[in-house]
Amino acid sequence: MSKETRQKKQPRLPSEYTEGMFHFKTGSGWRACYDSDREFYSAETFWAGYYDLYEITEVVFSKLKTKGMERREAYELIVTGRHLYKSVSDRNGSYDIALDEDYASLCPWADVQKTGETWDTELTDLAVAVFDSEKQNREQRLARDKSGLMEKID
Repeated sequence: MSKETRQKKQPRLPSEYTEGMFHFKTGSGWRACYDSDREFYSAETFWAGYYDLYEITEVVFSKLKTKGMERREAYELIVTGRHLYKSVSDRNGSYDIALDEDYASLCPWADVQKTGETWDTELTDLAVAVFDSEKQNREQRLARDKSGLMEKID
């Protein structure tokens, strides 16, 4: 690595840090955030052309470890949350799905990776119906619409 490249390289953030009202935990392929003003927990996962944003619970946030936790272990915890946003850029093309249109205001800290056109609401609802992995999203979204926040799921 040349001296020029080293100078341009961004400093690496610690695995657990606070910026204003946000408390972050980071690991390989994921980052989680606690917004103390709104008492809101969220997380993003990213790996090889895939990016996902989730609302998570306090329990999930507390189980995420910045050291000694495998990427898969963290991912399995995070995906139990309510899926807010998905971006895919692979051999089959690029697309973005806003599973919750409020994802940007819910997670202003997130560096959402946009790769293509965002699907419209009707197509998103069809995807939720078709993809079994998103089956809980509609129920979670409806519960959120009624209560204002996701119900606590252990």
